[in-house]
Amino acid sequence: MAKSKTISAHVAETTVAKIDQLAKLENRSRSQMTGAVVELGGDLPHEAWTALFQIKALGTDADWQALQRDLTRTLLRHRHRLYQQQMQGQVDGEWLATLETEDDILTAAVNLTNHG
Repeated sequence: MAKSKTISAHVAETTVAKIDQLAKLENRSRSQMTGAVVELGGDLPHEAWTALFQIKALGTDADWQALQRDLTRTLLRHRHRLYQQQMQGQVDGEWLATLETEDDILTAAVNLTNHG
């Protein structure tokens, strides 16, 4: 395991409250939640950081919210891809490919849970 180090950051109280709320939902500590974000941020290229700071400085609240929605969709898409990879070999690939909508996936998940 890589050696870890404690760092500190100054954020608004509202941000701390959001992190604490998410930590509770995830059954994780504030430190774990913050560390995950810092780790992701540390892996982003310079261009991503430049764009982030420009969007934050020049954009509106609506622009910031749109960015949050886009990032959420991207994360969910990647998680879905990973789940599909894990399921290969456990579930018929051709059947899995027929699942196109979130409702299809939810129905299939419920059926798989109920029947096996």
